[in-house]
Amino acid sequence: MGIIKKLKSAEIVQVSFYSGISTVIKIITSFVSAKVIAIYLGPTGLGMLGQLTSFIAIFLTLSTGAITTGVIKFVSEYKNEEELQHRLIKSALHITLLCSLVCALVIAFGSVYWSKILFGNSSYAYVFVILGITVVFYAIFSLAISVLNGMQQYKLFNIINVLASIVGLIFSLTMVMLYGIKGALISAVTYQSVVFIMMLFFIRNADWFQWDKIKSAVINRNDYIKLSKFSLMALVSAAAVPLVQIIIRKYLALKVSPESVGFYEGVNRLSLIYLSLITTTFSVYYLPKLSASKNNYELKSLIFKGYTFILPITTLILLATYFLRNIVITVVFADSFMPMEAYFLPQLIGDFFKIASWLLAMQMIAKAQTKLFIVTEILFGLLLIVLTYVLVNNFQGIGSIYAYAINYFIYFVAMVVIFKKIVFNDRV
Repeated sequence: MGIIKKLKSAEIVQVSFYSGISTVIKIITSFVSAKVIAIYLGPTGLGMLGQLTSFIAIFLTLSTGAITTGVIKFVSEYKNEEELQHRLIKSALHITLLCSLVCALVIAFGSVYWSKILFGNSSYAYVFVILGITVVFYAIFSLAISVLNGMQQYKLFNIINVLASIVGLIFSLTMVMLYGIKGALISAVTYQSVVFIMMLFFIRNADWFQWDKIKSAVINRNDYIKLSKFSLMALVSAAAVPLVQIIIRKYLALKVSPESVGFYEGVNRLSLIYLSLITTTFSVYYLPKLSASKNNYELKSLIFKGYTFILPITTLILLATYFLRNIVITVVFADSFMPMEAYFLPQLIGDFFKIASWLLAMQMIAKAQTKLFIVTEILFGLLLIVLTYVLVNNFQGIGSIYAYAINYFIYFVAMVVIFKKIVFNDRV
């Protein structure tokens, strides 16, 4: 009974509960969205949407100046220092507005070029013009969500995320069913504007949102410097993963078939759905806690608490997904995606090592270990491309998933070696 009471009162369980409700809603909306997209667009259409999604991911991070992780850290760190919080938020807002304006111009004026790069023709240039117009709304939304996270406003944070998922689902499904692939692409670049308006409604009267004090705060140059350290890390991370995926999809389309791109995108989307509960806990709970830790002993305690709580849940999710893979493909996608069944085992193995390595790698972000983070991100991004090229040539489309599993196993080993002092030394 004592253990159960302790577990109920544990902050990580409470955070995971709120995050869990949000994530369950997100999973349901993702399932429904994936199903409709699979039926209406098929593997080829899903592959196209995947290319655009990766492009959006890069520019949406650039539009915030890639400072959201830094905002979470410092807002959390300045929890009892209101003046410093307001000063930092104002600095972050300046950076966000400037970067989103630059991104808007680059996206809109380069619309024809981006359409040719991603889709092989200029037919979809209008999609990038629309993205250029709406990118500022996402940037401000992303900044506000980061402030919420840093202030540990877990309930409001998850309410907004739940509503964002529902609004995004309704909007995207309507566009897909009415306009097919064009509707899917347009909805991908516009729904954040609706979510932004919804967020303003929720935070306008919040006690912690003191706009007058934020507006009157005197900015210190050091705030920009502090945020820039996290900006470098987030820029590399935000660019590396989507860029690597764009390269892999283009290679699969060239060497195998457009359908293989759809299978690759399908299994990756599925992975994002079932791991979203875990990754949400990382960003909402672990990042602020790791940022606030004072020594290696606290770090080790947090990491091992994570392993005992998160890895068993991850393992159960992965096993259930594997044994129900045929049902999952039928329910989430369509019969045309059945060849994707062979992709599941290597993908799930890769996902396990991804989560195991993230528990260690998260401290690079929390402790602003910029150089180490950038080197590992670039190195393993390049390794994934090389492995994919080699294994696709030998095993066709599934080779890209073999490459994913091998890459994350090596990444996990590298994280253990890098942080061996914290992991193995009892006297930290």
